[in-house]
Amino acid sequence: MKSLVPIALSLFAGFCVCSVADEPPELAVVVNKSRVPATADLAELRQMILGDRLKWRDGEGVLAVQTPPDSPERALMMKTVFKMNDAALKRYYMLATFNGKEVVMPRDVSSAAALKKFVAGNPGAVGCIFASDVDDSVKVLKVDGAAPGEPGYKLR
Repeated sequence: MKSLVPIALSLFAGFCVCSVADEPPELAVVVNKSRVPATADLAELRQMILGDRLKWRDGEGVLAVQTPPDSPERALMMKTVFKMNDAALKRYYMLATFNGKEVVMPRDVSSAAALKKFVAGNPGAVGCIFASDVDDSVKVLKVDGAAPGEPGYKLR
């Protein structure tokens, strides 16, 4: 009987570790610390990062920035914010250009660390990184009233 206790505890511990590891990653929308208010709805966020919306509500210019095309952050952003794949996004920009629509494509940076540095240094900047990569150099924007880790958060 005593030999079953360590086995049971090991199985329980393994279950707990697997449960945490199976949690889907969450994106955090990060902005410059000076950004007020620190909230946006998902449609507004999509427009800003796609380059359709060129100004924040306060009139500050939007500077969208994104991680490289092969990064997991970018893949999750494509799925949860844009709701399209890379091919559809390329078609979107080609069609916008063809129709004479003014859009500003997001600036590509090399990593989540580079994205945070860019956002920290530019008041109108906005970008998406994993919530686990957020530090005190940037502010997390609430999306539809929720932040990463809160009930109802949509960017996972």
